[in-house]
Amino acid sequence: MNILHLLSWFPTPDDPTLGNFCVRMIDALPEECRSVILSVCDGKDMTQSFEVKEIQGAHHIHVQIYIRPLKMNALRKLKMLRMYQYGLNYIKKRFFKPDLIHLHVAYPLGQVALLWKKLYGYNYVMTEHWTIYQPQNKDVMVGKLKRKIVKIANNASLIMPVSLDLQHCMEGHGIHNRFQVIYNLVNTDTFKLGTPHHDGKKQILHISTLRDEAKNFSGILRVVERLWQQRQDFELHVIHDYEAPEFKAFVKDHNLSDCVIFHGKKTSEEVAQAYQEADFFVLFSNFENLPCVIVEAFASGVPVLSSAVGGIAEILSPERGILIPSGDEEALLQGMNTMLDHSQDYDRQAIRDYAIKTFSAEKIGEAILQQYSS
Repeated sequence: MNILHLLSWFPTPDDPTLGNFCVRMIDALPEECRSVILSVCDGKDMTQSFEVKEIQGAHHIHVQIYIRPLKMNALRKLKMLRMYQYGLNYIKKRFFKPDLIHLHVAYPLGQVALLWKKLYGYNYVMTEHWTIYQPQNKDVMVGKLKRKIVKIANNASLIMPVSLDLQHCMEGHGIHNRFQVIYNLVNTDTFKLGTPHHDGKKQILHISTLRDEAKNFSGILRVVERLWQQRQDFELHVIHDYEAPEFKAFVKDHNLSDCVIFHGKKTSEEVAQAYQEADFFVLFSNFENLPCVIVEAFASGVPVLSSAVGGIAEILSPERGILIPSGDEEALLQGMNTMLDHSQDYDRQAIRDYAIKTFSAEKIGEAILQQYSS
């Protein structure tokens, strides 16, 4: 089966983690699938109009087309569309004629998938991760953008949202199609059981972009300050994609440097090690879909304290952690105290077994293949 993947979010040299969960999903597909990713982005220091590179992934080939940046937005959009058309012809000559297009995130690449359906009759399926459908983003999902997204989604042969909550949010925007929920996946060979070991202080782990409108990391810091006044038997370890000068300033100004440690970006192997050393994981988001970080925590046998937003309540049961209302700092304080006292009572092997059964690459890859076949 020959699958051409279009990723609205994909890793670039400037942002190597963007859409990496989409790539992991592609690499989880069984050997029956031949996968090629096609993407177009701005290049640097280019003398020619465009350049094509073939990048070998774990179980895919990435055809990356770099174009010389254009200042005028309309011309840039037109050139990118022409380059996607060039890329399709390139793939048909070099690799295969696609049996199916797999669109990852509706916009903007759904415009290409929809055009190819009209011009060439290519069917496309769509995996959706985007939080734009959530009620918190109702002021963004409006007007022309909403009409485009709804049209793209309703023309897909199948939509695979990463949670049932996301499906319901999409339906609330007038998207009426065939749905099949397929969760985010985790590499259970990389993320595995560890044994927390530290000198008298329990380790709390938080991993995110630290973009506060979604992740509400400022709320975590306010609660940690109150918690530190009550007890000093913990450390909060923070792994983050982007710099956070305002949060680092808060930690310094509120004398929290002994309990809040920022680590910046880490490799997958380093992140996996951090989970193995953690007593519990904390997330206090205002909105989510199905966070990969919770799935990774489960694969590592780590219990989770999280706000009940998006699809998190679908997977976070009392055997695996604690759910609290979003924005409720009193509940977060109480939850942190409970976790610090009782994190060792959770059955870490049972948490990992659930992750293997539900989120393993093999499980998710087979589920997607079944939908392709149908």
